[in-house]
Amino acid sequence: MNDTESNTTQAVKKVSVSRVIRMVFFLLASAMLVLFLSEIVSGYGWNIGTLSGFALSLLVMAYTHFYHRINSAIIEHRQRSRAVKFVQNCAVFFAVLIVTYVITASVMMITFAHRKAPESDRPPVVVVLGCLVVNDHPSSLLAERIKTAYKYLNANPESPCIVSGGKGSDESISEAQCMYQELVRMGISPDRIYIEDRSTNTRENLAFCKEIMEQENLGDTVVLVTNSWHEFRASLIASEIDLQCGNEGAATPPWRLPSNYLRELFGIAYQFVF
Repeated sequence: MNDTESNTTQAVKKVSVSRVIRMVFFLLASAMLVLFLSEIVSGYGWNIGTLSGFALSLLVMAYTHFYHRINSAIIEHRQRSRAVKFVQNCAVFFAVLIVTYVITASVMMITFAHRKAPESDRPPVVVVLGCLVVNDHPSSLLAERIKTAYKYLNANPESPCIVSGGKGSDESISEAQCMYQELVRMGISPDRIYIEDRSTNTRENLAFCKEIMEQENLGDTVVLVTNSWHEFRASLIASEIDLQCGNEGAATPPWRLPSNYLRELFGIAYQFVF
């Protein structure tokens, strides 16, 4: 085989590998698009997680489909325009910045998911953070939080519990009431459970729970029960209002993870900026 034939063969291999990679990314993005749409159709609605995931999936699909046209246009304009070169360099810079942030935030989410509560003379208060209620029943995310709270309360019979979450416009009962009913049904004594049903977000969850802890003289140490990806941000807020906390991260159904993970990335960024 001469050099020309060898170069041609290598070029064909590169094209084939590139085509396979683009096809894989296109199929993955298509699957994610269907996943985000299914969340919207099933009643979880639009939020920043589903919106950003939907948009990102479409962008990946468009880029892989129009790969050659887009790259050719970029190369052509880059050679003729400094402005295009500057914009491309800025895009690369921000892409590296975003990837660095995503990796850092993900590591923190994993680190905080099962952090133990600090030592205290009083048993820690189990604070269960609310989530969507559907037709008087816990959503898949809330159901996992309830299961995790039950396991901890069953293993630590001296710990009291505060279930925290108000009633949204699309909910027939408050999230706190739903959690209370489920825990009692599972065998936890009603005497151990306090209801906080005014809150509408994580900061209010913890602030109102702190009020109950002070009123009932329950101490200032808590074990936060929420989904694992939410533990880091919840812990930051708890620290801001002087609550000593540990974490019991609840599992997340796989099909609910992408949109909630993306939503939490925005939430953590908002927490640090504001």
